[in-house]
This record gives sequence, C-alpha cells and structure tokens, in this order.
Amino acid sequence: MKLPFSLTLGTAAVVLPKIVDAGLSGCSKSLAIQLTNVFQFDQIEFSYDSCVQDSSIGGYRAGIANFNTVDGSAWNVIKAYHKMTNDNDEFSNYDDALQNNGKNNGTESSDIFSKFCEIWKSASKNVKFQSAQESVLEKKYFQKSQSEAEDLGLTLSITQAQLYDTAISHGTSSKSNGLRGIIKATNKKITADILGSSGSILNINGYKVNEIEWLKLFLQVRSAYKDAPGAKASIASYRYMIDNMLSKYTNNDKKDRNVFNWGNSIDVLNGNGEPGDITCDNNYSSLSNLVQLDDAKCDEYDGCGNDDANSNDDGSGDDDWWLYGSASTTHKISTIAIGILACIFVA
Repeated sequence: MKLPFSLTLGTAAVVLPKIVDAGLSGCSKSLAIQLTNVFQFDQIEFSYDSCVQDSSIGGYRAGIANFNTVDGSAWNVIKAYHKMTNDNDEFSNYDDALQNNGKNNGTESSDIFSKFCEIWKSASKNVKFQSAQESVLEKKYFQKSQSEAEDLGLTLSITQAQLYDTAISHGTSSKSNGLRGIIKATNKKITADILGSSGSILNINGYKVNEIEWLKLFLQVRSAYKDAPGAKASIASYRYMIDNMLSKYTNNDKKDRNVFNWGNSIDVLNGNGEPGDITCDNNYSSLSNLVQLDDAKCDEYDGCGNDDANSNDDGSGDDDWWLYGSASTTHKISTIAIGILACIFVA
C-alpha cells in the first residue's frame, strides 16, 4: 500500500560494524533508528543539539537519545568526547557534577548547570561530539536492545525495532518502566500457548508464543508508561504497522512471513497520527496531500498524537517532519554512521 507522503532515508554510505549476531542491520536498522527519531524529535534525522531541563527527573535531557544528567548517560557521552579531545573541551567543568548524577534540585549543582544546554547545543556542531553521542547510543541502547531481542529469540524486524525504540524512551534497566522490566512483565502474562500468523514462534515460560502476539502484549505493557518521551506515538505507530502487516498475511508460507520483516520501506504513523512511508533511498521528499486517521482508529491505537513532554512542536508548523520544503522539492539528507566508533570511544 502506497501512502500519501514519502520519506527516504540515507543509508547508502553507512557502514555498520557487526556487533551482535542477531537483530537489526543495514536498511532495517536505519529505518528503526530514524523512525524512533520521529517519535522523539518530530524529524527523521538525529537531533544532536536537543537539550531541555526535565523536572520529572531533576536534571536535563539532551542529544540524540535523550541522554540525561541523572542516570549517567550524559556523562557517558561527555567521557567519550573527553577521549577524543584529550580532556581539553568545554565540558571539563561539569565532570564532578555529572559523576554526582548532575541533579539540579536546588543544590549548588543548579548554578553549575545553568549554561549546560547552551554549551551542549554549541558543542553539537562539532563532529567529534556528534560521534560521541552516536557511539553511546550504539553501545548503551542499540546493542543492549538487540541482545535482549536475541535472548528472546526474536526474528522479525518490527519486534526488534520496538525493543530499540523502548530502550531510547525508557532506558534498558530492569525497573518496571525500563526495557528489561517491560519484557519481564510481558513474559509474566504468558501462561499458555498463543497462536498467531507471523510464522515466528518464541519459547516463553515453556509455551509456544507467536512473535507478533508477543509484540502485542509488549505494547500493552509498555502503554502503562506512555508518558515517557516518544512512547505514546511509538505505541500507536507500531499497532498501526501490525494491522497493516496482518492485512497482507494470507497463510503460513515463508514468502508471507516477509511482511513482518522490513525491506526498503515501512508504512508508519508519524507523531501526529498521519500515515506515511519511510524508505532507504538516501533522499527525502514530501507531499502535501496528507491523510489523517479518524478519531475511532486513533482510539483503537490508544491515541495518535505525540503529545509527550519531549515534543518539540511550538505550534508554528516548522517542526512538522514531512514539510521540510515544498511538495515538489527533494532534499538530500545526511547519512548516519551509527556505531562505527562505538567500541573505540566508549569506556
């Protein structure tokens, strides 16, 4: 099914290291990463310079994976950057505070962090700092999510990608709202065999579970934590994709199983509930005749809009990811080389 607008993603120049034996790679990895960017930042490209104070965590969220100053992820980025600059860079004054979790809840560190976002945004113009962010995203979020996917026996792109998306929104911890915690809660729901149509069968608690049915349960559990950045839009889009794929599935032949894996394109919902098409052709184009799902369908997907606290929409329309340029304009977008420096720059 061809949808009313098209986005194409840069992958032709991307060389990705083989870090895990199973999971997303190549085009499917690029699709997953840039789809998550849509949910996080309302655009398909990384937002290196994103930086906001978040009162819910008592710190700041910044960069391409919403690295924060409380859980140590922002410190991981800055440590990687320090290695590239031989500890001679604009973040040196933050080392002690970041190692102390960077909390700004009325303590002295609040004064230290008063210019944190200004410095982060400025540093994000530096290719070395961009590489530091990419390397931490690869090691802390992508690799860990795909290791979890491998342990579960996941074989379908859509399920593997959802685990990556959850890692970005919720982190990978075993807490109830972390990736491993959500996986644990999902598996607890399985007390019998669950049949389905994907052709991929998991062994959970000694039961045979169809992978797409497991993904549905996972999304159900994750929906309890949909206030996390990008979570609500992601859950709606993945439910939409599951419906589309199931509508194309006719039997258990191997050729039909391919509808659950990602080739050169995927049909998705963006952060505002409009359906679209993301592809891997290293170009980006937009069309003006957008179609939005009706309220009933949005209710079925538990809401379509990306109204979480991390949304960058200021009401001007400038953040709409499908309207960068006129309907007849095609833009080259920068290719991404995620993970090339992962093992070099992250301790």
